[in-house]
Amino acid sequence: MDGSFHSLDWPRVATADPPLLAGFECGRLHWNGHDLLHSTGHLPDGRMQHHHATAMAEGATGARDGLSWRHDIVARVQAVPAGFPVIWDMAHFDLPRRPAQHAVACSMALPDGAWAIAVNEPSVGRRVAGVVRSRAVEAAVKMMTTAAMLPRRPRFATCDPFHHLHPEVFRATDRLVATGLIEMVGVNYYPHHAIEPLHHVLRVVADRWRLPVMITETGWHQGLPAAHRRFPHIHDRWGWLAHVRAEVERSGVPVAGICWYPWLDMPDWGDPNRGRWPCGWPGRQA
Repeated sequence: MDGSFHSLDWPRVATADPPLLAGFECGRLHWNGHDLLHSTGHLPDGRMQHHHATAMAEGATGARDGLSWRHDIVARVQAVPAGFPVIWDMAHFDLPRRPAQHAVACSMALPDGAWAIAVNEPSVGRRVAGVVRSRAVEAAVKMMTTAAMLPRRPRFATCDPFHHLHPEVFRATDRLVATGLIEMVGVNYYPHHAIEPLHHVLRVVADRWRLPVMITETGWHQGLPAAHRRFPHIHDRWGWLAHVRAEVERSGVPVAGICWYPWLDMPDWGDPNRGRWPCGWPGRQA
């Protein structure tokens, strides 16, 4: 299995030291209309370019970002610094009304060789995304199969939580991989939800699908009781990053990258005016 992430000069990676990606919140919450691109200022006419430049200065070799159907897709792609590869979510907790049309618009805006995730976390269901898993998966399949018919199409990855290994957690990724269009499997893993150790998760995921693996989301929410209870030896965000890197090495899986998510301290989902949660990159964020 080739674990390197070939796209836009993304570096070949060593098992023990995968490259860092900066993950930018790009979703819209269905229950209150909170658009995180607005509340973080991560917009082409806002602080998006500055956010990417700061991430590069902090050592990130790429990013995860989003192409919401509610925003100017072309402007978002063009706001990325030259030579800074991005994995683009076509939908992040906010399915487009016309998935096929949105997939065409995204594919035509992206540079050759770009990576995309059709639907972020299709397994999370109605609670967060406002749609059941089956609908999210079918929207992802529709967008990928539509893009596959275009002369210029992105390379597709998946992105779903793997905090335990009950058979249910595999269903969405199984369906997407079965299309034959997936080239990399993404593992989202957070300390406050973790049940299985990360090294075991990575090994099982790699063995199940025999595709390159990336940690598409991980991070540490300072002060979150569940995280401190499950990992009492971790005291801060730097400690969690060191733990993740150690687990990657222990797994023996050639992980293609570690995406710190979110890169920016996240505005309170219920009310952005209440402040931000301490969960962003432990270094300079913006």
